[in-house]
Amino acid sequence: MAKFLSVQRHELKYPINFLQYTNLSNRLKNVLLEDKHNGTIGYPIRSVYFDSYSDTDFYEKLSGVEYRKKIRLRTYSPDSPTVKLEIKRKVGDSQEKKSLIISREDAKELINLNYDVLNKYQSEIASMFYRIMKFNGLRPVVHVEYRRKAFIHPMNNIRITLDSDIKSSETDFNIFSDSPILVPVEDYYFALLEVKYNTFIFKWISDLIGLYDLTRLSYSKYMVSRGIFERYMA
Repeated sequence: MAKFLSVQRHELKYPINFLQYTNLSNRLKNVLLEDKHNGTIGYPIRSVYFDSYSDTDFYEKLSGVEYRKKIRLRTYSPDSPTVKLEIKRKVGDSQEKKSLIISREDAKELINLNYDVLNKYQSEIASMFYRIMKFNGLRPVVHVEYRRKAFIHPMNNIRITLDSDIKSSETDFNIFSDSPILVPVEDYYFALLEVKYNTFIFKWISDLIGLYDLTRLSYSKYMVSRGIFERYMA
C-alpha cells in the first residue's frame, strides 16, 4: 500500500536578515519545540521542481493566478532510501499539500521522465500524480537546496521555519549527489521566516514576530531559483 500524507494550512512569509535570523532562532527555541533535526545550523532540504514544456506553473505564478500548483521531489538527505513526491496547491494564503512516499530509484526515474513507475503505487494519489505528470509532459526544471530550522507548537499544527543559504541549479537535477553544482539565489545574505498554521495562530506568537517589524512578502523559492530562465526566456 502506498504511503501518502495530506496537509491543509495557511502560510505567511517574511524576509529576514542575519541578526533577525539569529535573534529569532534563540527566541523561538525558548518558547516552542525544536525540530529534532535542527542541530546548530539547521537541516538540509533538497527539491527538484517539475513544470510543463510551456512552463505553465511558472507563468501562472508570474501572472498572479490565484489558484495554482507546483509539483516537486523532496529529500532531506542524499542517502535517503525514500523521497517525497509532493503537489502544493495554493489559493491566497491557504495551501494544500499532498505527498506520496516513493523509492529513491523511482525518484531518479521521474527525473529521467519515466512516469510509468508511479503505476506500482496502487493508490488514488499515485494515479493523480501519474495523470498530471504524464499528460502534461512535466519535466524537471530547477533544483533548490537550503537549510531549515523548524519550531513547532503541537496545537493547531503551528510550525515556524527559518530558511537560509538558498541555492539552486537549472541544469543539475541530481538531488542525490554529494556535491551538486548550485549557486546562491540572492546576491546578499537572505533568510526567510515562514509561519504555518491550520485555522489560527496564538496571539503571543504573532506578538513575538511583531517585535521585529517585518514586512510580509510573497516569496517563492521556486521562482527566484529559476533566475536564468526568467532573465532570458520569460
